Amino acid sequence: MSYTSGALKFNNHFLNQIILHCIQNDDFIKKVRHTVPLDIFKTRDKKFLIEICFEFFDDFNAAPQDNFFDIFKEREKSIPSDLYDRCINLIGVLKDISGSNPEYILKTIDDAIRHFRLEEASVEFASLIKRGKYNDAKLLILKAIKDPVIEEPYYNFLEDRSFIHDRIKENRFDMSTGIDVLDATIGGYRNSWLVTVLGATKGGKTWFLIEMAVTAVFQGKRVLFISLEMGKEQIDERFDMTIGFMTSRMNGDNVEVMRKVGEDWIKSTENIDSIYNINKVVENRNRMRKIGGGDLRVVAFNRGRLNCFDVERIIDELEESGFYTDVVIVDYLGIMKETAAGQSKKERISENCIGLKDLSGRKNMIAISAMQGNRKAMTAEIFHSHLVADDIDTIFNSDLVLAFCQTKFEEEQNKYRLYIANYRHGKQHMQIGLVRDLEIGQVALDTYELKEKQDEDDKSAEAGVDY
Repeated sequence: MSYTSGALKFNNHFLNQIILHCIQNDDFIKKVRHTVPLDIFKTRDKKFLIEICFEFFDDFNAAPQDNFFDIFKEREKSIPSDLYDRCINLIGVLKDISGSNPEYILKTIDDAIRHFRLEEASVEFASLIKRGKYNDAKLLILKAIKDPVIEEPYYNFLEDRSFIHDRIKENRFDMSTGIDVLDATIGGYRNSWLVTVLGATKGGKTWFLIEMAVTAVFQGKRVLFISLEMGKEQIDERFDMTIGFMTSRMNGDNVEVMRKVGEDWIKSTENIDSIYNINKVVENRNRMRKIGGGDLRVVAFNRGRLNCFDVERIIDELEESGFYTDVVIVDYLGIMKETAAGQSKKERISENCIGLKDLSGRKNMIAISAMQGNRKAMTAEIFHSHLVADDIDTIFNSDLVLAFCQTKFEEEQNKYRLYIANYRHGKQHMQIGLVRDLEIGQVALDTYELKEKQDEDDKSAEAGVDY
């Protein structure tokens, strides 16, 4: 079934992605050919290019792929020069698109069609109810809800090889963690992942999330950082500290910081750049933009709470302005608001966790958040991951769970253990020793060797997550 342009309205970037996948992807064009109408492509250049794709598919039941440029070359003499120039410019734009997820595009089209169909059905539903045809009204709504639009509920295992080729890619990861030892252990982060950080109160969760945001920007990623507990002033200060290794003290004289001497890290009293040195702050921000090429948007929402649906709304609003999020970081999961009235605290956290995971998949991005950990567990010498897993089912909705563990002695030395509490895609129950210095906003200055082997049978420490 095809729909009119009034039913489906998408922005220019989204329409360009439809054209790109129709050129390249057999399965994609097969699903949209008789669903997406030509008249949603309002400009002549877009309509001309998509017509080439659709006509080729009608003849050969496949996407044109390399044949597209041959066909365009054949037709260039038959079109006006201004249209030719616009098509050339558009083809250049298509070539520059990277990271576009065809499944996300299909899902968005599917959602738009479902929305339109439910609107139409609701009008007819009201008419049937008015006429007393209750069974017909019920069947009408059920059909509108249940009927598949684009996506099929199954795939052909023997013929669908779309995921096999990803296995042999040299680098299957979309972002480095910024910690070499952690990269060597897990490889990095991938799009569609939900990464959850566990830590005790004041254990450094927010600092770690900020570090991830800065790391992503330095890798050219577009980052959305949402704080649910700090205002703009605090967020600004912390980001500037992390970016520039700066102190938040008004005067940067005689600040105790960590310095490496030989193989050891010791505390040293030094003069440090302060975030109140505005010229230095601006210089650091410009350096990050120039070196990394990424971008950062911050939502400071310390006077209220958001849920996963609000997060998606913010991302959609940013897309309308041309900002397409690669990494969304929510500080933090434990204080997100309920997704439905009457939820318990555990249900609220679980549903938002599931929502962020679903959002990361549909938007083809990395989602990162944090949760409050049981302080006794996070400060114990031995961390029992199986007790955490038994205590919280949201752990299983995360692709990667990292837990901060720090004894009082380690805290005095500015050291902590980063424990891989859960990892769906590889080894888990491993830990890495890290040196940090929150005086200058750094959570991973270096690694240190963990000398004592952890004893998983020692029941002296209880692990879990507070609700």
